[in-house]
Amino acid sequence: MMLKLRKVWLKINPRWNAQINKKYYSFKWRSRNLLLLLIVVILSISISATAVTSYKIVKGLLLDSIKEQALLKTRQGEDDIDNWLAIRKTEIKTLANSVVVRSLDWPVMEPYLQSEVKRLQTFLLMALSIPDGTLINTHQDHLNVKDREFFQRSIAGETVAADPIIGRTTKQLQIQISSPIPANTGTKPAGVLMGGIPINRVVEVISNLHQGKSSYAFALNSQGVPIAHPNIELIGTPEKAAQSFLNSPNLRLAEITQKMVAKRTNIELLQLDGKWSYIAYTPLREANWSVALIVPKENIESPLQALNLLATVLGGLLLVGLISAWRQVQLYEQIRDRAFVSSQQAQELSKTLKELQNTQAQLIQTEKMSSLGQLVAGVAHEINNPANFIHANLNHASIYSQDILDLLKLYQQTYPNPTPEISDRAQDLDIEFLAEDLPKLMASMQVGTKRIRQIVLSLRNFSRLDEADMKFVDINEGLDNTLMILNHRLTATPNQPEIQIVKKYGDLPLVECYAGQLNQVFMNVLVNAIDAIEESLVKNEGQIRIQTELTDEKQVIIQISDNGIGMSEEVKQRVFDYMFTTKPVGKGIGLGMAIAYQIVVDKHRGTIEVDSTPGYGTEFTIRIPLTSNK
Repeated sequence: MMLKLRKVWLKINPRWNAQINKKYYSFKWRSRNLLLLLIVVILSISISATAVTSYKIVKGLLLDSIKEQALLKTRQGEDDIDNWLAIRKTEIKTLANSVVVRSLDWPVMEPYLQSEVKRLQTFLLMALSIPDGTLINTHQDHLNVKDREFFQRSIAGETVAADPIIGRTTKQLQIQISSPIPANTGTKPAGVLMGGIPINRVVEVISNLHQGKSSYAFALNSQGVPIAHPNIELIGTPEKAAQSFLNSPNLRLAEITQKMVAKRTNIELLQLDGKWSYIAYTPLREANWSVALIVPKENIESPLQALNLLATVLGGLLLVGLISAWRQVQLYEQIRDRAFVSSQQAQELSKTLKELQNTQAQLIQTEKMSSLGQLVAGVAHEINNPANFIHANLNHASIYSQDILDLLKLYQQTYPNPTPEISDRAQDLDIEFLAEDLPKLMASMQVGTKRIRQIVLSLRNFSRLDEADMKFVDINEGLDNTLMILNHRLTATPNQPEIQIVKKYGDLPLVECYAGQLNQVFMNVLVNAIDAIEESLVKNEGQIRIQTELTDEKQVIIQISDNGIGMSEEVKQRVFDYMFTTKPVGKGIGLGMAIAYQIVVDKHRGTIEVDSTPGYGTEFTIRIPLTSNK
């Protein structure tokens, strides 16, 4: 009954019926708009959260990598000073253990030490100090050094490089290297042998240590007082008082100085002279000093500008997408056109996200190569110290052994008829063979230590993987260093023959480039060549040919070819694509050649081309300008 009455009423009042329908459909349309708007908002928030998270992760990785480069430069300066001090300490320790010095007979020692000062050409003077602190030096000065740090620590049995002081004899700022002189009996030293060296080497290393404009370095002694600093007024010694950075009014600098004195390593941000800067600091191992590098904040964070620009573009695209979606809701009649625009924008966002993922993959690879560089540099450093010690002492050992042989020959000439016991012993030892073979043995040992030092030098040169600045380097040397790193894969094994390296190096001038990154390109190309040869060794012997030349257009050409399995046309077209690899899982991820392409083309404004024939081999041709176009 009620429904019939409603129908009759609607027929009588058609205008009221139309208003009801209009309100109904208006309410339905608003509900749909709100639902679409809610979907758009949720999607926008999700994409924004993903983009912001990815941006923060990539920015953090990039910033950490750049900060690690500054810390690595500081470590390189520390290594230079440490190696220099280690050699000086070895020289003094060797002299302190010599027969002449252990005699403590100054009339005998003095000419010997004078000759060593001239021979080594590093020390200003040398001196002998007995346990009561009395000292006599090669300048014939008599002093009491009981209050000096070098005497107190060496008489306790330590070979030290003391804090720099102004020498009482030379009146120059110098470092005193001292070592205990072993006594013939007992455990306490019979005295102390000291050598004074100028601090110029430390100042030179600190002066050359920088990263970008307005950066500088300094070195602190064990009390936090500068011993090398661009501002010479801040440098202090026991004779010339200067304020320790531990007492600096800049509380942040004082806090960091406390960590440096405690021999810690880190890179931190502080405000210095009204400007924000990063300070990278690391301690020395051969002395109680620390080295610090001050880098303006903009030098460290300037590479992030490109990432910030990318984030701004991405944010702009996201905002445009949101506005477009909102307009689609408001302008229903244009929904298909707006849907097409949104589809285009989605493709752009997808492309941008893919590029961001590629950038992230490259950063991860760069971080791995940076870690490899630090590992190689660390191993080279640890090998370098004992190798230098052995090499420095082999010369003395060779002289001593020759002196003994000369003495033995003199005995034979003076006493041609030895006792039967001596004759039997000489015959058992084969003295003639020993006298002939011992110098050869010492010479071969010296050749071996020189080879070790050469390998260490190559390792340290190759470990320049994260040097950020362009510099002039020898391309041929970079290739040789890379080949030395890969030598274990080139030598013959029970499963494969030796891979022959044929080098035809041109007479190249120094090339301005990113040395470490170019070494990474050589490494990636050579590793691929070795892998290709290993897969084809059943057919022929492996051979890699390397040729370099300089063109008339001031371009350097590096050609690396192999006689491996070669590439098909499809593989050749995709060899520089990200994440493309023909290697089995676990052996390659498809980043090596893509990163090589970016380093050559984007970083050096050069070209890299590949020519390959299946079954015959592959040739990569790299062209880079002699000088930077920047």
